[in-house]
Amino acid sequence: MKELKIFTNFDYFVLKDINDKYFKKSWELYENSFPKNERRTLKEQEKIFKNDKYQAFVVLKNGELLAILFFWNFKKYTFIEHFAVSDKLRGRSFGSKILKDFLTKYDNVVLEIELLKDEICKKRLNFYEKLGFMMNAHKHFQVPFRENSHNLELLFLSYKKRLTKEQYEFLYSQMRSSLTVR
Repeated sequence: MKELKIFTNFDYFVLKDINDKYFKKSWELYENSFPKNERRTLKEQEKIFKNDKYQAFVVLKNGELLAILFFWNFKKYTFIEHFAVSDKLRGRSFGSKILKDFLTKYDNVVLEIELLKDEICKKRLNFYEKLGFMMNAHKHFQVPFRENSHNLELLFLSYKKRLTKEQYEFLYSQMRSSLTVR
């Protein structure tokens, strides 16, 4: 596992389990920011905390919850599974600043977003592209968070360079072996 790297422009708290100080507020933000089919249950989240590849950061400014950033450290890649800024603080550049800071500390960052079905999804893609993320041409399905889940097609983005088919398949195999809670 990579060593813990600290955000320089913000305070942070690393969540280790559901009893941590900021977990309840972070969970509320998580549930309000992602559709049900793109998030874990509380019980699944509790299990995933035990995986040493997984890290969950709560980003704070003057003690106020700004954002959550949940990610995986895989061999050669960092996969941002969930990133959300508090809805009352959106539009103030906090998301860009947090991700820019994160991108200076982690290598080969990748993430997934919803298909471009509406204006909000298009704005989300534009947000990530402005930061240097690129859409990959590989047909991508979210690794199911639980067994017997339906496939969910998403767009796969990588920071500053597209993944070759071989690189994508290597990463996706690592994701498949870690992300599904059994």
